[in-house]
Amino acid sequence: MDSRTTILNRIKSALADIDKTNLQEPEIPEIWPVLGKSSRELATEFAENLKSVAGEVVFCQDINDAVAKIANAMKEVALSSKKTIPFKLGVYDSELAQSTAVKLMESCPDWNSLNAPNDPAVDPKDYESMTASLVTPFVLLTDTGSCAIEGRSAFERLLCYLSPACFVLAKENQLRENLPHAWPEIEAKMQNPQQQGEIVLVTGPSRTADIEKKLVLGVHGPQKLVVFLIQD
Repeated sequence: MDSRTTILNRIKSALADIDKTNLQEPEIPEIWPVLGKSSRELATEFAENLKSVAGEVVFCQDINDAVAKIANAMKEVALSSKKTIPFKLGVYDSELAQSTAVKLMESCPDWNSLNAPNDPAVDPKDYESMTASLVTPFVLLTDTGSCAIEGRSAFERLLCYLSPACFVLAKENQLRENLPHAWPEIEAKMQNPQQQGEIVLVTGPSRTADIEKKLVLGVHGPQKLVVFLIQD
């Protein structure tokens, strides 16, 4: 008999003498407690954490203020973009994103909105010319500065990866302290038999480092990520 078998047999023998009727499950430690922070505290912490990974948060008083600030950001992207006019804004399929895009097109005449294709056989390469994307998350994770976005179709997933700049439009009431705090909402979506696609956690722009540890943005995804956060 080898030493491994001997040790295992000793463990089994010791466990066999334990009265299992009095055993109790150990308490699960609370690793990420919910501290009950205010929405303003959550917003400030979210902005700090997103900034630490090269992202940006722009605070907006209301939807009209958000439209004006997104329009300014679009114009900055257009100036730095190597893409030719007309610039294209890929728009996420949500009421907030779609209604905001209509107002944006009025403010930026050089831009066109690009919506999800009606034909599922459309080649994704047709969207390579996107200059920026506008998406809406269903929750924001404060402790990591992450945006939880539903990728229900190939088009919606492309919006998170393909465009040079990704604009996220959200509201303060979507802020959650951490992933366990948001998990019931995520779990409810995953248990829905009608749910399609995936949930993407976006934390800042795409970034990577070479062998010399030099950080480079935009190699595998958007070079710029801006969250426009509307106050409640």
